[in-house]
Amino acid sequence: MPGLSEAFERIGAALEHHLPVSHAGGIALAVTDREEILGVAVRGFSDAAAGLAIKPETRFQIGSISKSFAAAVAMQEAEEGRLDLHASVNELLPWLELPEPFGPITTHHLLTHSAGLIMGTEDAPTVWGAVANLRRIQPSFPPGERFWYSNDGYKLVGLVLEHVTGLAIQDLLRARILAPLQMAASEAIIVDETRSNLATGYQPLYSDRPPQLTHPLVPATWIESNTADGSIVSDVVDMSAYARFLLNAGDGPSGRVLSEAGFAELTARRIAEPDHPYADYAYGLSVEKPGAARRLIGHTGGMVGYTAHLLTLPDEGLGCVVLQNGFGNLRAVVEFGLAAVGASLAGAAPPPVPITRDPQSHPGAAGFVGTYTGERRAFEVAREGEDRLRLRIGPLGVVLEQDPLSPPGDTFLVPHPSLDRFALAFGRDPRGEVVEAFHGDEWFRGERWVGGEPLSLPDDLAAYPGLYRSNDPWAPVLWVTQRRGALHLGWPSDSDEGGDLNPQPDGSFAVGEAWRPRRLRFEELLDGKAAVAAYNGGRWYRSFED
Repeated sequence: MPGLSEAFERIGAALEHHLPVSHAGGIALAVTDREEILGVAVRGFSDAAAGLAIKPETRFQIGSISKSFAAAVAMQEAEEGRLDLHASVNELLPWLELPEPFGPITTHHLLTHSAGLIMGTEDAPTVWGAVANLRRIQPSFPPGERFWYSNDGYKLVGLVLEHVTGLAIQDLLRARILAPLQMAASEAIIVDETRSNLATGYQPLYSDRPPQLTHPLVPATWIESNTADGSIVSDVVDMSAYARFLLNAGDGPSGRVLSEAGFAELTARRIAEPDHPYADYAYGLSVEKPGAARRLIGHTGGMVGYTAHLLTLPDEGLGCVVLQNGFGNLRAVVEFGLAAVGASLAGAAPPPVPITRDPQSHPGAAGFVGTYTGERRAFEVAREGEDRLRLRIGPLGVVLEQDPLSPPGDTFLVPHPSLDRFALAFGRDPRGEVVEAFHGDEWFRGERWVGGEPLSLPDDLAAYPGLYRSNDPWAPVLWVTQRRGALHLGWPSDSDEGGDLNPQPDGSFAVGEAWRPRRLRFEELLDGKAAVAAYNGGRWYRSFED
């Protein structure tokens, strides 16, 4: 089809704009309809050091898209009457002894991320490590009440499926999903041998500060895995076959993989995702929010050194999958791929190639202008042109930046070696005015600040601030700083500002609101300082940099 050639030329150009502002080595994108792949676009390197280019058959880790594969098998077992999705997992696995202070936790709750369980840490990288943590850490809200994403919950799904089928999860997913969909290049386990024909995963060099576009990439930490929450390796050709499974409502190339009724159950909206911009959650899949203009089924995925995005539009009969070896928001390239191909199929010209937002551009720049004063120093924020912000602190001047692949916000990167250890986070008052700023453990009062003086950190909390390190490849560093007399947790490698630490009756701290299953406990007081920060079962150890 002549129009598709132009569409994929523009898609390739969009990938060329995307890669330089993404922390990735290469990227592959495919678009399929209900019958076949319509085209593939690839850019960048599967191994930058060796100069090996990405190809359509290059394999990547697809991360949490794997959850939908496990959910589909759970629906198969439920339809056959071998799995009661609404029975307590403690009844299904009597040895589990999962705490249920608010009532039974069921497979349904695990599949919908509504069990109140911790997300999990890779300090305990195996399913048994996750179970050990889950037996010690209480859920923080009643099952079904809220959405809270839990990788560990899906590890339990894998254990349940292994119990009712008698098969290891990697063999089960191969037999039930990969083989019927003819996904011959895919596998559901990550072991050392997998590296021989897999794109090299990449991550920024620095683990103790927010990633910036000037930071070089290095090969990501390698981990092995066979858990149901994210252990599938695939390429865009095979993943297009999976997209067709979704577009064809459970039908595969050799017959139904899931019945029509089972597929309807799999993809039915189950729980709201308040923080998701356009989707709610079904079983292992994201679906459109009520009242949305179009139907969608999909999921995102991330592993250490890899990012993935799958999106299908059932009414249009199109699906797009993007895989990259690195990280960065893929939503824009997925949506452009679908829009470009959809326009061509309709006989229209593809849309223009989207230009990625300038990282130094902020549409609300004027609201941040002013002088901010702290206990040790002050800084000024001035506007340059219409939408750039220059920070001046002493003799230093630097233009602030944001991730160009994410919507503008109130947190900025400070791209200078003396300031880049922390993001610069601005705070607003109830009227929406910018009135304060935080940089590490420094608080700065803006010109519009009308509150009181900052509180001092109580003596009984003085042992806790510092930088803590772990071998967890997802989050090797956490910072505990003070903010106006309170403790604050941040994950610098994610540019994640974490949350304020709120004391709990058991001696732990809730990170943010108490209902969120995020708990931090300080241990081993040595020479007046806590040596260990235990977060959700993982352990981070005080480092020399604090």
